[in-house]
Amino acid sequence: MSVRSARIFARHGFLRASVSGAALVLASTVVYAQGVDVGTVDAPVARPAKPAKPVKVAPARVTNSAPAAATGLPISSDQAIGSKAPLGSAPALAPSQASLNSSEPGSVISDKVIKDIIQPSSDYNETAKFTPGFYSNNTNGPLGDSKSGWRGFADGQFNITFDGVPFGDANDPSHHSAANFPGAFLGRVLIDRGPGAASQPGYATFGGTMALQSKELSDKFGGSVGGSVGNFGTYTVNTIVQSGLVGGDTRAYLAAAYNKTDGAIQLGHVDNLNFMGKLEKQMGDVTATLFSTYTRENYNNINAITWAEWQAFGKNFGQVTNNPATQQFVGYNNSAKQTDLEYVKLDGRILGFHFDNQLYTYSYWYPSNQNNGNNQAFDGVPSIANGQTINVVSITNPATGCTVMTATCKTKVTFTGIGPNDVTGFLKFNNYRSVGDIMNLSRDIDAGFASGTARLGMWAEHVDNGRFQQFYDYTTGTNYANLPSSITSAGGATAAQQAIDLANASYKLTLNSHITNYQPYMEYEWRPVSNLSITPGFKYTAITRDHDGQVNQTTLQPVSFTHTYTASLPFLAARYKVTPEITVYAQASKGFLIPTVSAYYVYNADFNNGGIAPEQTTNYQAGAVFKNNSITASFAAYQITATNFPVTTTLTTGETIYQNAGTARYQGLEAEGTYAFGKLFGDWSEGLAAYASGSISNAKFIAGPMSGLYVPNAPNYTLAGGLIYDNGMFFGSLLHKITGDQYGGSGQQPLAGGIDTTLNHVGAYNSTDFVLGVRSDFIKKTLGWGEKAEFKIGVTDIFDNRAITDIGGKPGSMDPSTAGLTYSFQAGRIIYAGLKVDF
Repeated sequence: MSVRSARIFARHGFLRASVSGAALVLASTVVYAQGVDVGTVDAPVARPAKPAKPVKVAPARVTNSAPAAATGLPISSDQAIGSKAPLGSAPALAPSQASLNSSEPGSVISDKVIKDIIQPSSDYNETAKFTPGFYSNNTNGPLGDSKSGWRGFADGQFNITFDGVPFGDANDPSHHSAANFPGAFLGRVLIDRGPGAASQPGYATFGGTMALQSKELSDKFGGSVGGSVGNFGTYTVNTIVQSGLVGGDTRAYLAAAYNKTDGAIQLGHVDNLNFMGKLEKQMGDVTATLFSTYTRENYNNINAITWAEWQAFGKNFGQVTNNPATQQFVGYNNSAKQTDLEYVKLDGRILGFHFDNQLYTYSYWYPSNQNNGNNQAFDGVPSIANGQTINVVSITNPATGCTVMTATCKTKVTFTGIGPNDVTGFLKFNNYRSVGDIMNLSRDIDAGFASGTARLGMWAEHVDNGRFQQFYDYTTGTNYANLPSSITSAGGATAAQQAIDLANASYKLTLNSHITNYQPYMEYEWRPVSNLSITPGFKYTAITRDHDGQVNQTTLQPVSFTHTYTASLPFLAARYKVTPEITVYAQASKGFLIPTVSAYYVYNADFNNGGIAPEQTTNYQAGAVFKNNSITASFAAYQITATNFPVTTTLTTGETIYQNAGTARYQGLEAEGTYAFGKLFGDWSEGLAAYASGSISNAKFIAGPMSGLYVPNAPNYTLAGGLIYDNGMFFGSLLHKITGDQYGGSGQQPLAGGIDTTLNHVGAYNSTDFVLGVRSDFIKKTLGWGEKAEFKIGVTDIFDNRAITDIGGKPGSMDPSTAGLTYSFQAGRIIYAGLKVDF
């Protein structure tokens, strides 16, 4: 874009986008996006008070030399993908594609992919399944929580943001995919497989960012209503209503969605109800955006199963039954969750600076106590052994000063009033709310060879979290009494100490924790010559975690602990546009992750958390992107070294603590590409494209006690590929995905005698997905209502593959039946049909 064109855009508004937190530069107008860094993005401009009447332009047909999409945007623009790219072009059809404005490896999943290819009940993880290196699986099939990752970084080791807001649990930055942002609410998804610029907010930037973006606002009144039905008792309903441009300066929409399934797993019921609203108003040189979303989820507590359960009950068992005499009874294992996220964003220019400020809050809470069997892995009728004498209470001996659960420092509590066959469980409550602000300032500097864009800002956040778990007699419907009838103290504990232990004996957990986070940053995007940008940056991180409660998890003792973790994180990236169709880039940066809250479940928190250091990473990446109307292609190489890698260790005293396991190294290659055939084979092939993606990776410990072993959740390769078709009326896809060999949640583990076990080795697994659809104005012609109708049918995992996808726990022996592991599987074939009508 020329400088003159950029000034015209600046007079009529400024560009807005939600991509990674690097600054977005378009000549004199610089925009900060608070999502994933895909570089300069051409987003819809803010509307003037009296906009010109829009001109309808027929969709452009794909040719090898077509310079622009139907919107008039150049094909290199990050907005010219999916529905905004020329019909039949590679950027329109690609299931995933890189950006020509990238400074690090990444993939963009367009609105068209989410609408046409992904199953209607999908969560956000499902949208990214074909991107290089990505893995995700939902054992329950159409709906329910799924976990994702890439390169060996599992959930909690990378960020997930929504419209730029990082969100996640208060214990660590992990996520519940079914409780937030269904696929129907997403406009696009960006996978940033790197730490992002210094301006990228988040607790785990070193692993990358999954940036979810809400649907775009429209200038035209309208909307859609749709739904789907499928096997496993699944159905969805969703609708959106757009206000269009009102008063020349205001746009808004409201959306709602309901998803329900009985589940691929026995008694795996899940349903969620979702609402979303967004309003944008232009006020002179400032755009104000208000956003709110709410989700309510109900589900049964299905789990990964043991070897014995697998052999006895099959892969569809989830440790939930209809037998009220067992701890697995569905009435004792169910939950409801609610989440919300709101933000107010101001985006504009003042005194020569571009600014955006986003004030937000989000929360996660149980509207009522969650029900849990005390041990869903136990099959059979309860007995005193597993039903009543259940709580281990530590008695601190002032004479010896013991602070761990040794034989002389612990005792079991026997509760009265509990029948020998009563079913024991516990009630659980978890509630957290985050309040934060993301502020960015930037200014272009015209200084000849030193010209560029200066940026600075701050991310600040405070999180409050309250939790408790109390034992419960489901047979009688009563809480366990706070004061048990008998307790045997050892070693002469004081009366005061015994009183604390007794009062808390019926609790597994009752505590509050808090996080206070400050992350200021600065960057300078230096543009010494045309098409080259070099961006050094620096971020300082200070995160304080407070952990206070009467009953700490695992130890059952009072806890009070505060620790502040700090880090200085430099960043350097370079990007060069060789031609308008080719970009090359390289990046180096430092990363940081504070210990999980589980590291605080110990007797001596000062010792453990003073001794366990935050995980730190050094990241090097380089790659290239090519894109025109016929081809989208990208390639990247990376090496990431992580020190202070955390693992759990069980001491001889029986206490489990977190320790630093040494150093792990992640390295690999990634590539993806789409080729649109155009009329290569005649008119029939116009709208047909082929896609392929893949990764080769190696993630191993290179120093410390685990040296030479593979880290967990790190597939050694991924492959995806297939065909996509869309000629405007008919559309469809046939795509295959393979996730390579890996080790389960604890990684490769040595057994006694130095023998490396293969018991938690997860073999490669695959899925083949098919979609066929048609668009028509049949309903409008027949009923006189609506605009375009779209009908599609789909089959996920056509060949009903039920392979193992994860193995949890550490092997305790070479015998699978006694190794203490749990197993998760692919859900199998999912069939659905959906209808959507625009109005």
